[in-house]
Amino acid sequence: MVLSDLRVIDCGQAIAGPLCATYLGDLGADVIKIERPSGDIYRTDRRQKDGKSFNPAFEQFNRNKRSLCADIKSPEGLATLYDLVEVSDVFVQNWPPGVAESLEVDYETLRELNEDLIYVHVTGYGETGPMATNPAMDTIVQHVSGLSSLMGYDDEKPPIRCQSSVADYYAGCHATISALAAIRHRDVTEEGGQLVDVSLLESLMHNMDGAFEYYNNLGEVPSHGGRNAFFDSDMLYGATEAADGWICVALLLYSERIWESCCELIGQKDLLEDERYQTAAGRMADAEELTALFEGWVQEVPAEQAVQQLNAVGIPAAHHRTVAEAAELDHVKEREVFKEVSHSRLGSLELTDTPLSLSKTPPESPCQAPALGEHNRQILRELGYDEELIDDYAAQRIITGPELEH
Repeated sequence: MVLSDLRVIDCGQAIAGPLCATYLGDLGADVIKIERPSGDIYRTDRRQKDGKSFNPAFEQFNRNKRSLCADIKSPEGLATLYDLVEVSDVFVQNWPPGVAESLEVDYETLRELNEDLIYVHVTGYGETGPMATNPAMDTIVQHVSGLSSLMGYDDEKPPIRCQSSVADYYAGCHATISALAAIRHRDVTEEGGQLVDVSLLESLMHNMDGAFEYYNNLGEVPSHGGRNAFFDSDMLYGATEAADGWICVALLLYSERIWESCCELIGQKDLLEDERYQTAAGRMADAEELTALFEGWVQEVPAEQAVQQLNAVGIPAAHHRTVAEAAELDHVKEREVFKEVSHSRLGSLELTDTPLSLSKTPPESPCQAPALGEHNRQILRELGYDEELIDDYAAQRIITGPELEH
């Protein structure tokens, strides 16, 4: 595995921090998840499987890890973490600014123990700035960033959030990319480790289809895109209703090829001679009217036929799918998007496999998220702790969890 020589300490909670460590684990790194005695907050019991409580998302974002449940607020627990830092490559945490300092595990402290350490800190708003210490989580940042103002319709209903924790996911990806770059720099230059400071806010604002470029350069204030794109909200770029169901169409009126195909398909070839529509600007000026004309054709055609005809002439289209329908797609099965994972407590789980893909060094197949403290004894043995000391730590509750037997 490409990162099999690396050890990662994951002190993350919920999604953004743990996801960064998960991707590194997918690539072969030995990821040790450090958890407090009460465990990661994301271990909450959202559902039951065969009468046993679990959080499906926790299993997804903590695959390929080992768990050390240690009270790092105790002197012994903190010393154990320090011992681990000395033999690790990456340290990941997503506590609010100031927490690491209070726990004595901030970057400046840990770099004294290991100058080669890559220290990844993921926060809501970054380590600096007037909002740095404000409470933040994905749904908060979606609204603060302006993303929620682009979604839904201008219908006086409350602003909505994306039903995917996109700020967390973007930040986790950006933290992973930054960590890999820092590892590369360390290994090539021998200049040691560095601090990675990634925020949910900046990660999300960077990935909003250039909304801020429209605002900062043109003075435009993007708003509700509804089913379409905010930058061309009158042009069909989303769902439309066929005779027997919903389909999604990208009717890119600024594309000469798609415009010509559209006119021929819906029997409006005369529009190709219309002077108003000889340019992309002219067509976009009448996007609402042209979209309505196109939708009049779609409404008379069965969904399957519409999708086939549209794709055949080069107009991107697909069926609207529910989660259940998407999961059962033949394409998804052939690509092995889901992997069955044996689970010590739940029997087995089907997890969405990593999206990472390399032809020569493929990622790890997912293994179950660890039980709280499952690898306590194993990890401490690797650090050179003898059985008597480990037993003493267990008796004092410095380490807790099920894996306390010899």
